[in-house]
Amino acid sequence: MADDHRNAHTRLSRNAIASVVGQMIYLVTRVGLPPFILLHVSLQDYSIWATCFLVLGYIGMSTFGIAGVYIRYSAEYYAHGRLDEIGRMMGAGIWLTLALGSLILGVLWVSMPWLYAWFHIEPGMQDTMRLLVLGVVGAMLLELLIPYGYVMGGIHRNAENAVISLICSTLEAVLIVVFLLQGWGLVGMMAAYVLRAVFALTFTLTWFHRLLPGFRIHLWGLGKAQWRPFLEYGGIMQVNGLLSVFLNTSERALAGYVTHNPGAVGLLDISQKFPMMATQLFNSATNSLLSAITHLHALGQEDELVRLYLRSSRYLNALNGLALGFMAPFSAVLITAWMGQSVPVAEAGTLLLYAAIGFHVHALTAPVTSYFQAVNSPARTFWAFIVPQIVLLAMGLAWMLWRGETGLLSLAGMIMLTRIGASLGVIVYANAQLGIGQFRFFREVAPIGALPYLVGYVAYQAVSGWAGLAELTRWEALGVLALFGVAYSAVTLGLVFAFLSQPDERRMVFDALARLGWKRSGECRPSFFSAQAATSAGGFSRWLIPPALCVYFGGGLIHALGMAGGPLTGLLQAADAPALDGVFGIAVLLMGLSAGFGGCWADRAGPRPPLLAASLFILAGLLSVLLGAHRQSAVLILLGYGVAGGLGLGLGYSAAMPPLMRVLPARRGLMAGLALAGFGGGVLSTGPLMDAMPRVIGNPEPLGTAETVFALGLLGLALLLAGCFAIRVPSSDGKPATGREWRSPRFYLLWLMLCLSAAAGIGLSSLAVPTLRGMPDAAGTAAAFAGLLALADLGGRLAWGWAADHLGRKSAYVLVFLGGAALCMALPFAGLAGNVPVFVVCCAAAASLFGGGLAALPAYAADLFGTRRIGQIYGSLLTAWAVAAAAIPPLVSRLETWLTGIGLAETHARFAMLWMASGLLLIGFLCNLLVSQAEGADAS
Repeated sequence: MADDHRNAHTRLSRNAIASVVGQMIYLVTRVGLPPFILLHVSLQDYSIWATCFLVLGYIGMSTFGIAGVYIRYSAEYYAHGRLDEIGRMMGAGIWLTLALGSLILGVLWVSMPWLYAWFHIEPGMQDTMRLLVLGVVGAMLLELLIPYGYVMGGIHRNAENAVISLICSTLEAVLIVVFLLQGWGLVGMMAAYVLRAVFALTFTLTWFHRLLPGFRIHLWGLGKAQWRPFLEYGGIMQVNGLLSVFLNTSERALAGYVTHNPGAVGLLDISQKFPMMATQLFNSATNSLLSAITHLHALGQEDELVRLYLRSSRYLNALNGLALGFMAPFSAVLITAWMGQSVPVAEAGTLLLYAAIGFHVHALTAPVTSYFQAVNSPARTFWAFIVPQIVLLAMGLAWMLWRGETGLLSLAGMIMLTRIGASLGVIVYANAQLGIGQFRFFREVAPIGALPYLVGYVAYQAVSGWAGLAELTRWEALGVLALFGVAYSAVTLGLVFAFLSQPDERRMVFDALARLGWKRSGECRPSFFSAQAATSAGGFSRWLIPPALCVYFGGGLIHALGMAGGPLTGLLQAADAPALDGVFGIAVLLMGLSAGFGGCWADRAGPRPPLLAASLFILAGLLSVLLGAHRQSAVLILLGYGVAGGLGLGLGYSAAMPPLMRVLPARRGLMAGLALAGFGGGVLSTGPLMDAMPRVIGNPEPLGTAETVFALGLLGLALLLAGCFAIRVPSSDGKPATGREWRSPRFYLLWLMLCLSAAAGIGLSSLAVPTLRGMPDAAGTAAAFAGLLALADLGGRLAWGWAADHLGRKSAYVLVFLGGAALCMALPFAGLAGNVPVFVVCCAAAASLFGGGLAALPAYAADLFGTRRIGQIYGSLLTAWAVAAAAIPPLVSRLETWLTGIGLAETHARFAMLWMASGLLLIGFLCNLLVSQAEGADAS
């Protein structure tokens, strides 16, 4: 046990961080569930589900005393090394849970008619509600019956509990989605909850016996010493818990009865979701306080206990203020972004505002109640907090009924004031008990939580005067939240650090920055974004390839937004749409120009910095596009997608290639083919994702153009960020390449080869589809022809990248150029003969060859120049592709106009341009012959 005494503070910090992180991930999985659930069940059905968990809360509090005894006395016994006493206490708790659980289930069964009447449950849903309530309560009692999780919290193992909870809660969310898609409705949601409880028990039991091997629960031979904590300490905790859960959920408990509106409970549940999530997230850090304060109290360290109390109150207030200080003023925008128009936004926003302020002040009582429980005086919570809150609630309810105000907003506002008054009262009382001056407490704790509200209010005033918030769509509201949320967080944290932080807190920040690589003095570990941190030591796992593929797939999604026929072209009204004709060309040009810089940056600093910069560019671009669509401004759309998006795509595209060129030197072609096939896959996935997006987010109607662009852009950005944080590279296997070495005739020959093959491929795509439409027997083929060409191009990238590893780069390019030239020569003859199958097969074969030419180039460059500067080299070569992509479509259009102007038919003009493409490919073939392998290079 001595080791545990020395590491008490370390365990507290670890447990608090683990609890917050686990709760954060859990809550993130819950944010997306209500919109999805409401797509499959009605709001009244969802209200029944919320009512079941309201009942579960009360039942849970009826066993709160048992859980509190487990945690509090496990901490005390563990501090003194009395493990056998823990086993006896658990035995007594199991017997008590069996008796209490049987009583609870019986009372529930008998009292169900009363619950139906109280919550105004329709007769057709009463059987379903009975099943739901009994199912979720039974699952909760099962977890209490096997109490290893509570004891793990008492022995300072909250981190392990957080991991188990995270795994099982994620499993529950997945099962809810699966069961709802199967049409199981509320019963499926209940089944997912029960399965979560079963898996949690299994994992906890296994983990506990690994922590304490040989530990035994004593079910027999129990005496008064084992029952006394449950009857005395647990009894008081029981009363406090029951009353506390009623007071914490009093709006929902009274809403259906006072307003006579069955949907009121569901609306309150939705409106309070984010404030409750925020307070639960940060209060989860206080889960470790009870065991830590008990530990300090048992050892007589009262000064350290007071310091822990003050610091926990201060940090809890700061964290809740940072989150709720933004939610409160932006409540209506938050509801719009989350639920759209499926709920009354104005009323839900006001309810969210009331909940944010009330829950914030109430959250400050967590250290108070932990202290009362730790010093074995839970009755203080009852007399100093619960009784005053009940009195205030009764007075407020009587006032409402006397004035005839039975509206939902009036009820929520009254309860907010009740919650604030009772919370401030118990805080003052606890400070007096601890010998802390009131002025000292509020000076240290209050300002750091109040400042965020001031900043949030100023930010809201700025945005409300700049845009009509009531008219925002869901995705526009999400854009406003993202933009102003980042600005709010930066300003708030800066002001807190500059004016409200204490010297030791500033030292903690500097130490944390030093651990992340910010160097003040002496040596420190490399930054997460440095080349050293991104470089693997020893064997490099090929399973780290997927992050680079995420980058390319996400880039493909974003790239497809501005292509011909993409959603970006429909952002403006028809009269203004021509202003966007050149936006894709600008994006492609800037993508090529920034690729060289991004590759050079990746060679020097590793792939993470340019990928992070790319993500920031794309985020700024998406927000600019969203604002441009809202304001119908072509300039904002051009700046967002054409400039910021193009720069971001170029930085990301070239930065992710070096890891793939170094991971498997003998399979460079295949690696490049996988990456570029991922980019093509992102482009191809845009259409299906546009169709599936409304179903995924719970919107039965098709999304608007602006919402589609923003949603797909966010998905691409998420993939890009995932790749940024997960990507790793091995040490370089190529020799250093100086500027003189790679800026040689071979480089310019490669540049010309890429430009010519890309020009031929883009020209083929522009000419083949209209040519096929003009053929007499192609009526059923033309519609799917463009997709077939894209699939052939994608397959060619994989196939020819793999072939280049086995045949050699030069031989592969010989086949690409000669085969492409022959096919382009043959296409006009197939078209003149009207042979649709031959024409389609030849076009698909040619597209696969051109895709292969693009995929084999990075490996060709790595063979010639080594891999140390492959990012800069490949990025510079991409300017050839950018020139071809920007120049060929308008050049084809103008050349076709000129040829038809001199007397050629449209079909013959297209055939002539295909023969010109054959000439370009033959020039590329000659360039390939002139390229010589570098001496000593490891060509495949």
